[in-house]
Amino acid sequence: MTYRAWELKNLDRAALRELTAAIAEQAAEELEYNAQEGEPWSEQKYKAVLAAQQKENALLAGVLTARGVTDPTDALTLLAGEEELSDPFLLTDMQKACERIWRAIDDGETIVVFGDYDVDGVTATALLYQHLKGMGATVKCMLPSREGDGYGLSKNAIRSIHDKGCQLIVTVDNGISAVDEADYAAELGIDLIITDHHLPPDTLPKAAAVVDPRRRDDTSPFKGLCGAGVAFKLCAALDGCPPEEMLDYCGDLAAVGTVADVMPLTGENRTLVRSGLHQLQNTDRPGLEALLEEVGLTGKPVTAENVSYAIAPRINAAGRMDSAVTALQLVLCEDPDRAEELARKLNEINARRQEIELQIFNAAQELLEQEPERLEDRVMLLWGRDWHPGVIGIVASRLVERTGRPVIVVTVDEHGECKGSGRSVQGFNLHDCIGSCADLLIRYGGHAMAAGLSVREENLPALRRRLNEWAARECPVLHATPLECDLSIHLDRVTVESVRRLDQLAPYGAENPTPVFLLQNAVVDGVYPVSDGRHSRLRLRQGNASVYAVWFGMHPEQLPYTTGDVVDAALNLSVYDSPRGAQLSGRILDLHPAGLGSKLAEQAALVAALRRGTPLTAEQKALITPDRSHMITVYRELQARRWHAEDLQPLCAKLGEENTGKTLVAVTALEQVGLIAAVEKGGAKYLELVPAQGKKNLADAPVLKCLEGM
Repeated sequence: MTYRAWELKNLDRAALRELTAAIAEQAAEELEYNAQEGEPWSEQKYKAVLAAQQKENALLAGVLTARGVTDPTDALTLLAGEEELSDPFLLTDMQKACERIWRAIDDGETIVVFGDYDVDGVTATALLYQHLKGMGATVKCMLPSREGDGYGLSKNAIRSIHDKGCQLIVTVDNGISAVDEADYAAELGIDLIITDHHLPPDTLPKAAAVVDPRRRDDTSPFKGLCGAGVAFKLCAALDGCPPEEMLDYCGDLAAVGTVADVMPLTGENRTLVRSGLHQLQNTDRPGLEALLEEVGLTGKPVTAENVSYAIAPRINAAGRMDSAVTALQLVLCEDPDRAEELARKLNEINARRQEIELQIFNAAQELLEQEPERLEDRVMLLWGRDWHPGVIGIVASRLVERTGRPVIVVTVDEHGECKGSGRSVQGFNLHDCIGSCADLLIRYGGHAMAAGLSVREENLPALRRRLNEWAARECPVLHATPLECDLSIHLDRVTVESVRRLDQLAPYGAENPTPVFLLQNAVVDGVYPVSDGRHSRLRLRQGNASVYAVWFGMHPEQLPYTTGDVVDAALNLSVYDSPRGAQLSGRILDLHPAGLGSKLAEQAALVAALRRGTPLTAEQKALITPDRSHMITVYRELQARRWHAEDLQPLCAKLGEENTGKTLVAVTALEQVGLIAAVEKGGAKYLELVPAQGKKNLADAPVLKCLEGM
C-alpha cells in the first residue's frame, strides 16, 4: 500500500465571490435573452434568478478559483471554449515546409507521409495523407513496425522509399532526432520535411524544413501540440486559411491524437479537442463510426475519457500486437462494411493485448511472491522470458500504481537479448537513473517519467544492483505525490444541476483533470460488490445527505473499512440518469480515516526508506522508533481485532497519526520475529497472531537493529 497525503488547494474567498457573481450574472442574462417573448423580467424576478444561478454555479466557480482562474473575463472565455488557434506560420520553418510541398504537388512528385505506430502517429499520418490527397498530390503513407523497425525514421525505410522513386518524405510525430537518417536521405537525393513535437536534440537534423513547436528558436505561442496537432497546423498553412476553418474537416483526428498522447488539455489543445469530440459525436468517417459502434459508444456522449479508455487502446493495440497499418486502414476506410470488419479486428487484437498483459502482470506478481526481497528495491527491475515487448510498458505502469515506485519490466528472448520499458513516479528521474548504468546497456532513451532500454541477459543482475545504488544516493526517501483536491464539499449543498455545470470545464485530461472533491467526516453506510466483486460501491453519508460512490479495482473484501466507519473521501462527482431520475454519483480515488493529515504519508515514506537500508538522521530515527510500551500496544490491537495487512491507515489513525512511523516499525518488527503474519482469507490479507514457538526476542528484528546501527 502506498500512503499519500492529500492537498486541498488554497481558495481565495474574495475572488470566489466575484467569480461566482460574474458567472451567475452572465447565465441570468442569457436566460432572460432566451426567455419567451413577452414583457421583460421585473427587477424582482431577475434578482431571484440571479440568486438561483449563484447557488448552481458556486461549485463551478469554486473549482475555477482553486485552479487559479480568478479573473472573470478569463473564466468566461474559458467556459465558452473560445481560446483562439494561433497562426500556423508562427511555427518556425512552416513557410519552408509549405513551399516545398506546394512545389512537389505542382511537379507531380510522390510525397511519402512517414508516421509512427501509436495513436498520435496513426492519426497524424491519416490527417496529412487525406489533406494532401485532397489537394491533388500524389501521396503515399508509411508506418514503421514496433518490432521490425523500431521507433522513427530509419535508414532501411529511407532506402525503401528511394527505391520506389519517391523524392519527398514528410514525417509526422517523429524525426526530430533523426540526424543521421536526414544525412542519409540527402545522400540519396531525397528531400525531408520533419514535423514533430518531441524535445529536439542539441543538433537538429539537416532537412528542407524542421517544424517542431519545441524548437528553441520556435516563435509560436503554444508548445503543447502533439504530432497530429502539428500536422493539423500544417494542413491549415497549406490551405492558407485560419486553423479554425480546418476543425470541421480534421479536428476529430487531431483530437484523438491529442488525448491519446496525454497532451495538456489547455489553451489551443482545449479548442482542438472540444471541437474534435463534437465532430466525433456525429462522425462521417466510416472507420471511426464502426469503432464507436464496436465499443458501444454509438448514440452516447463522446468524451476525452471515452477516447482514452475505449478508442485509443484499440488503435494502439494494432501497433503493439500486430501492425499499425490495420489501425491506419480503419481510420482511412471509406467503405462501411470494410470498416466494420477492421473495427472488429482491432477489438480482437485489443482483447488479445489485454489477455497477454494480464498474463505478464500475473507472472510479475508471482516473481515478487517467490522473491519478496524485490519488494524492498527502490527501483523494481523485473524480467521474464518471451514476455510480449508490446505490452511490457503497460505492465510497468500497472505495477507503478500498485507499488508506488519506479518499475522497469524486461523481456528476454531466446538469444539472451533483452528489451525493457520503465515507468516512474513524480520526483524520480528514471532516465537519469538508467543513464547512470549506460556501460551495462546496449542503448537506452526516454525521459524522466518513462524510458526504454536494451541489455544483455547476463547484465540484468548487475543492472538491478546499480539502479538501486543510484536511487539510494540520489533519492533516498521517496515521497508519494500528494493527491490534489480542488474543494471541500458539503453534500447537502451539492445539487445535480451544479454538478452538470462542471461539464463546461471539459474536456478533462492532462493539466485539466476532472475535479477532485474532498468529502470529510462521511459515514460508511453500506458496501456493495460491483461487477462480480471486482469493484466496490459505497454509500457515504454526510449529515442528512448521502451519495453512492464506486471504488474501481477495490474488492469489497479488500476494503479496510466497514459500515459505521467515519472516513474522508477524495472523489469525482457526476450525474447518473437513472430510471428514478437524475442522481449524484461518485468515483472514489482514495479513502482515509477521518481527520488524517500529511504526517502519516511522511512517516510511512521514512519507514519504507529504512526497510531499504537508507541511513536516517537522528531526528528521523527518533520519529519512527517505537518504545516497548508502543510495541505492546500494537500487539494488543492486533490481538483484539483483525486488521488489513495491505492498508494500515485505520490502525495508524487509531494509535495516533503522529505515531505512524512507530506503529509501522512495530508491525514490521513483530512480523520479522514471527509473532504475527499476513494471512490471506477471502481474497484479502490480514495480520494475525502466530502461536508462539519458543521465546521470541523483539530486539532481534532486523528493522530495530537497523535503527540501532545507524
